[in-house]
Amino acid sequence: MKTSVIHAILVRTMLVVAALLMCTALPAQKSRALNIDTLFVKDYSHLLTMRLYSSTKFNTFRIGSNGDARDLVFKPNNRINIGLGASYRRVTLNLGFGIPFINNDDARFGRTRYLDAQANILSPERATNLFLQVFKGYYIASHQRSELGWADQGVEHPYRGDLKEFNFGASSLRVYNSRRFSYRAAFNQDAWQRRSQGSWLLGGYLIYYRIRADSSLVPERLAARFDANAAIHKGDFGDVGVMGGYAYTFVYKEHWFATGSLALGPGLSVQRVVSDVFLDGATRDPLTTLGPGWHMQVRAGAGYNSRRDQAGLSFNLERVDYILATQSVFAWSVGNLRLNFVHRFTRRMPEADRAARWLRRGMKGP
Repeated sequence: MKTSVIHAILVRTMLVVAALLMCTALPAQKSRALNIDTLFVKDYSHLLTMRLYSSTKFNTFRIGSNGDARDLVFKPNNRINIGLGASYRRVTLNLGFGIPFINNDDARFGRTRYLDAQANILSPERATNLFLQVFKGYYIASHQRSELGWADQGVEHPYRGDLKEFNFGASSLRVYNSRRFSYRAAFNQDAWQRRSQGSWLLGGYLIYYRIRADSSLVPERLAARFDANAAIHKGDFGDVGVMGGYAYTFVYKEHWFATGSLALGPGLSVQRVVSDVFLDGATRDPLTTLGPGWHMQVRAGAGYNSRRDQAGLSFNLERVDYILATQSVFAWSVGNLRLNFVHRFTRRMPEADRAARWLRRGMKGP
C-alpha cells in the first residue's frame, strides 16, 4: 500500500477519534448542573488536599517470538521516588525525587537516563492519561547473557546502552455514571466513594512511539527464533483508535475500598521500520505499512478513605500491541505504581478561588 494512501487513511481515522473525544467532553459542560449523589460520593475538590507518596514508573517493550520460544523483553532501570503533592479545585501538582540509597543498582541492571512525565487528569465525567517519555539504556529481562553469547559487560543482566526510546500520547474515557461513581476518589484522592458503584467507559487514544538502536534489537544468536521484520533497529509507530470498558469500586463499611478499571480497543497504526537481515548482513530499506493495533488501559486502587484522610495504593498501565508485516508482535507499555498518604485541610484558599473564577471568565470570552 502506498505511503500517501496510508497517511490519508490514518488522518481520517484521527479525525473520527478526535470527534469522539470531543463528544465525550460535551456532556461535562451540562453535568455542572447535575448534583452528585452524596450517598455514594463526597466531592472534596474545594478543599486543599496534600499527599506524601512513594512511586515507581515503568516503560517496557516486548518482541514476540516464533512458536514456543521465549519473547524478548526489554526494561529500563526504574527508579523509586518519594514526593509531595497537592490538589485544589481539580488541579494537581506532584514533585518527586529519587532515593539514592535504594536506587543504587546500576551494576545489576545498567544505567538508564530518562525523562518521564505522566499525568492523570480526572474530572467527574472524564479520565484522561497524558504521557511523554524519553529513555536511553535498557537491559534484557527475558534472557541471560550466556544465552545470547555476549561477553561480560560489567553488568549482571544483558545491557543495551545504545537503545533509545521516545513516546508520547493521550487516552481519554468518558465516565457515564459520574453521579454515583468517582475515579478521583481512588486516583486523585480529592473525593470519597462511600458506597459500591461502577460505570461504563467510552473514549479513544492517540499515540506516537519511536525506537532507535545501533543494531538489531534481536541478538544474532536468537535470530532464528524471530521473524525477519522483528529484527528492528529503527522503528516509528503512530497509533489511533477507540476503546471502551467498565470500572467498579467495592466499598466495605464505607471506608475501605478496592477499585478496578479495564478498557480495551482496536486501532490503526502506521509503522515505519528498518530491520537487519542476519543471513547476508544487509540492511533493508525502510518499510512503511498500515497495520492493526490494540490498546489496553488498566487502573486499580485499594486502601482506606474518610472525610479528612486517605491511605492507599494506586496502579496505572497503558499497553499497546502492534502486528508487524510478518505477523510478529511488537508491544510496549507505560505506567506507574504509587503509595499515597493523604490529608485534606478544611481551610479554603480565597486567592486561588478568585484566580480560578477570573480564568473561567476569560475562557468564556466577551
